[in-house]
Amino acid sequence: MSTRSNIAIEDPKTKKVKVIYVHSDGYPYGVGKCLVDHYNKYDLAKELFTKGDASYLGDTFDECSFYGRDWDRKEDPAREYRDEWMYMHSMNGDFMIEYIYLFKDNRWHVSTSKYVSDKIIKNSYNSVSYWTKFEPVVLNKEYIKYKDKHEKHAEVKMISQIGNLLSKAGFEGDNITVQGGKAKKSN
Repeated sequence: MSTRSNIAIEDPKTKKVKVIYVHSDGYPYGVGKCLVDHYNKYDLAKELFTKGDASYLGDTFDECSFYGRDWDRKEDPAREYRDEWMYMHSMNGDFMIEYIYLFKDNRWHVSTSKYVSDKIIKNSYNSVSYWTKFEPVVLNKEYIKYKDKHEKHAEVKMISQIGNLLSKAGFEGDNITVQGGKAKKSN
């Protein structure tokens, strides 16, 4: 129900790559725009990797929703890879992540998951997936087309409405947690 993405940062000296998962709004005019607009310097980008995986990103570090910090979950720390190649190699066959963002050379880049349909090779989508070559986010066609037309946190807002509907249906409290809201089945 969400557009999942990974964001990564390359250490300019060691070339090691740190990676976290971001659950919602992963498309270039969502997470990509947020990264370009608010985390476009190495020190700003680096801070995103201190709290582990995130539900969604905000304009400031405090507005981000990190699972360990904000959801009372055990923190999943950033994963570290020897370099970009090793990280991308680890993503082979991962069809759940739709976009990968990488901060390197002082700007954000994006790679998109693509699928080739094949009647011989079978996986969940009856296809083979691959990653496009990284390109600067600001040059991505989706980013250019929608960056000024899209509502911020659209998926997060949509999912939070599920919590509101559950509350109206007799759920309240915190037994069921959804992005942007909580609900608990009444006894």
